[in-house]
Amino acid sequence: MLTGGLAPPPGGLLSTGALKYARSRVPGTFLVSDRAGTYGSGQRAPTFPYPEDLLQFIWEQQLFDRRDLRATDGRPVEVLRAGRIQHHGGPDLIDARIRIAGQEWAGAVEVHVRAGEWYAHGHQHDPAYDGVVLHVVHQEDRPVRTSAGRLLPTVELGPRIPEERLAAYRRLMSARSWVPCAGELHRTDRHRNTIWLERLAVERLERRSLDIAIHLRELAGDADELLHHLLLRALGLGVNGEAFAQLARRIPWRLLARYRDDDLRLEALLLGQAGLLGDTFQEELPRRWQAEHAHLARLHGLEPMPKATWKFARMRPLNLPTVRLAQYAALVRRSEGSLVRLLNEEGTDRLEQQLKVLPSAYWLDHHVPGRPSVPSPKPLGSQSAQRLIVNALVPAAFALGRSQGREALCERAFGWLEQLPAERNSVLEGWASLGLAAQSAAQGQALLELRARYCTPRRCLSCSIGNQLLGRSL
Repeated sequence: MLTGGLAPPPGGLLSTGALKYARSRVPGTFLVSDRAGTYGSGQRAPTFPYPEDLLQFIWEQQLFDRRDLRATDGRPVEVLRAGRIQHHGGPDLIDARIRIAGQEWAGAVEVHVRAGEWYAHGHQHDPAYDGVVLHVVHQEDRPVRTSAGRLLPTVELGPRIPEERLAAYRRLMSARSWVPCAGELHRTDRHRNTIWLERLAVERLERRSLDIAIHLRELAGDADELLHHLLLRALGLGVNGEAFAQLARRIPWRLLARYRDDDLRLEALLLGQAGLLGDTFQEELPRRWQAEHAHLARLHGLEPMPKATWKFARMRPLNLPTVRLAQYAALVRRSEGSLVRLLNEEGTDRLEQQLKVLPSAYWLDHHVPGRPSVPSPKPLGSQSAQRLIVNALVPAAFALGRSQGREALCERAFGWLEQLPAERNSVLEGWASLGLAAQSAAQGQALLELRARYCTPRRCLSCSIGNQLLGRSL
């Protein structure tokens, strides 16, 4: 006989069901809250000086002595299904099946370091916890009841967790290496790690799409304007990214599209709004840019940004903001008035070709206005085009696909990441030195997400790699 029950909460972080990567779930991998086990004044219980998350993990993975498991009232307990950790509101684990003294129960499991935390957290007044079928604690200091007055059976794990089994967790939490698992990564399963990276790549896209959706609403749903903002920011790399983002706010896409066939006005708008035409020039073209920008600024009510916003020092010549702006002007010319059309390309080869533009003739022998240099072409090359795809077009396509219900566009965005090589940066080099080299841009994005969102805050309990190491050691 099956008694009780709690329905699982609605979907979690991944809501684009069409993505096969979102459906891939690594056994033993889950997202959990960062709540610490507390009691009374909010301090961690001295008998278990670890986060409550660790106790949840131990229960879910059944990493304790399960022989002759009994509730604190002496009744035998058989775990048919431990449940799965969930990070929404409500009980810690859902979808559990427990047999207590021969009676089978289905519902939720709540985990605390000390039983009294049930009352400290106010669960005795919350009907959402009436579906809890088992209370799992490190130490029982008092019996607990639901809001309906039902006495909850309690299992005490403290005596069943040998001290040596916690050594792996302490080691990960105290490691001073580049990532907590640096010295143990070789012990993990390569196939499980690959599936985990697929999951992380989608998670990164999902997270970024939330920010982009907010940005899109601020831009009144204008997809071309959104791409204008994202492409400019991506052109700025890390050094001038914010400056390029500010420029996008100073000059709307519709204005650039209006003058896309007029080289003089187009470059005058970009350079002038960037605040880079304030010098005294000897050359004719920069002086014409100055005059044209002054006219257009009056006509359209434009206010240029301060020149001091830009960083020029210690930069490679091709990364100078003036060169990047000249390249962007060429991209605007090629756009035919719409950046959204870039999202229609199925493969990255054609998409790269659309982005690999050559600035106007003036820039052949200039890096900055008014200062001639040794002649050299300044095309937007493959590496830069790929960076624009990864950091602007992919997240834009994914976000637009989600907001418009176009699953194929989401799939296309992820497909681009799989087709492109991984970016070159210090984080990916660090992973490669540990034997986890990115084989694609998708894996590169996943590894960036892994270090920033899991390794640095030491969320090893929420990480498949951490789960493997803890599961083997505990």
